[in-house]
Amino acid sequence: MNAFVRLFATLSHPIQSLYRHWLYRQSISISSSAMLQKLFQEETLVKPLTNDERKLVMAIKNETTRLNRDNITRTEAYFSFFQRHPEIHWAFLAHLVSRNGGWNMTDLKGSLVPVVVATEQIKPLFLFLERANALIFHDAYPQLLLYEKSKEQKKKLFHLLPSFSVSAFMRPFWEHFYETNDAPLLTVALIINEQQYIQHRVVQHPFFQEQVVKTFPFLCQQWLGFNDVLIPYKNGRRVRLTGITVRDFADVSHRIEIGKALYGMLFYRNSLFQRVYHFACQTKHTGSRADFWPHIFSATNDGVRIFSPTLNDAWPVIEHRFPDKHDWFYDLTILRAAETIPLMSHPSLTAHYVDNLKKLQKIATAAKQATHS
Repeated sequence: MNAFVRLFATLSHPIQSLYRHWLYRQSISISSSAMLQKLFQEETLVKPLTNDERKLVMAIKNETTRLNRDNITRTEAYFSFFQRHPEIHWAFLAHLVSRNGGWNMTDLKGSLVPVVVATEQIKPLFLFLERANALIFHDAYPQLLLYEKSKEQKKKLFHLLPSFSVSAFMRPFWEHFYETNDAPLLTVALIINEQQYIQHRVVQHPFFQEQVVKTFPFLCQQWLGFNDVLIPYKNGRRVRLTGITVRDFADVSHRIEIGKALYGMLFYRNSLFQRVYHFACQTKHTGSRADFWPHIFSATNDGVRIFSPTLNDAWPVIEHRFPDKHDWFYDLTILRAAETIPLMSHPSLTAHYVDNLKKLQKIATAAKQATHS
């Protein structure tokens, strides 16, 4: 099996290259190399924290821990923050991606995936998704709250970012945003930072490499279309789907470009944004895919629709620790990724997703028949 997995991964590389060429073929500039270099030339002085600053840091840490309970609380926290501060575009993007994370987690306890994925691989897949979701929140949410406090106090507080072990990469972008309100550049910086943050801690972690990333089911699902980041939106009374497919999750550069493409799709096309926002306002996140398509999915196993449980019914709360304080940022060449945003029309994934469900149902039926034969 290991040899087959390696062969499959090798054969997929040319296809990945073609997909990326298609994805990145049109882009818009949001910054220049000279401007970005200038942001990082400014010296930052380190001063001891005052008593009030220490209290603020502790309050933000406590609030982050409280809301970092599970995928449900994280997803709701992102959306609540965006509603309070709609200029922080990344918070809404994070909300939508986090919804997808929850759906992927509950798929592992639904009526289809457990039939085609070995039992011993289910929990590692969940832990992979959960750990990435928790780490991103642990790193990003204090940044959001610090911005909120900066607005309240009418002064920049970003010198406190190191108190949360936030990468040195982020402070220049937050300082710049506070002065200019440059939402695209801040959004892209956060996309870069959070994907780099989980690369070593999750994607390249030896346990997840062995148990998830290099396994055949994980590689295969990317090319069967089961790694779609779905964005539901209201179309009259119906909910339709757009989004994008992640073809090579292990590649941090690819994940960054996917995040940027999703951002361009949402925030550079106002008509789509309004319909997606309408869905988010009307639809509480439970982790069940019945949230967006109750005619196909059910949070209870009724034997008619596809069983898609809520997160609270599917998985226990996981207690996380965050001992790794190292900074991923050491090379200014990463700034090139902050110069452009890929622009693509929002594809309709409604029929595509239905086709993928039918494929998965056929695979599940065949697997059941093989088990009983």
